[in-house]
Amino acid sequence: MNYPSYPGDIIDVDYVEVSPAPYSMGTSLLPWHASAKMKRVIKEAMVQRTHDQCLALLAKAGLEHTAALSKMEQEFTSMAPQSLERYRVIVDAYAQQTVERVRRW
Repeated sequence: MNYPSYPGDIIDVDYVEVSPAPYSMGTSLLPWHASAKMKRVIKEAMVQRTHDQCLALLAKAGLEHTAALSKMEQEFTSMAPQSLERYRVIVDAYAQQTVERVRRW
C-alpha cells in the first residue's frame, strides 16, 4: 500500500494485535513433528486450565454450602439447643466429604 508523502507529518494508524487460533500458533512455519508436538502441548494446557477451573468451582461451591449449613446449624441450635450435636455432626460430615472430593479431583 502506498501512503502519500507529507514531510514532517505523522501518519496515524491503529495497532491491532491478531492472535492465532490456539491450535495454529504459527505452527505452519514449523516442521511437521514440531508442529504436532506444539499442538499436543497446547491441547494439554487447555485441558489443565479447564481442570483447574472445575476444581475452583467445586471448592467455591463447597465453601458456600458449608457456610450456609453452618449458618443453619447456628439458627437451628438457637431454636432447639438440645440438638446441637446432631446439627454439628451433619455439617461436619458434609464439610469432610467436600474436602475429600476436592482432594480427589
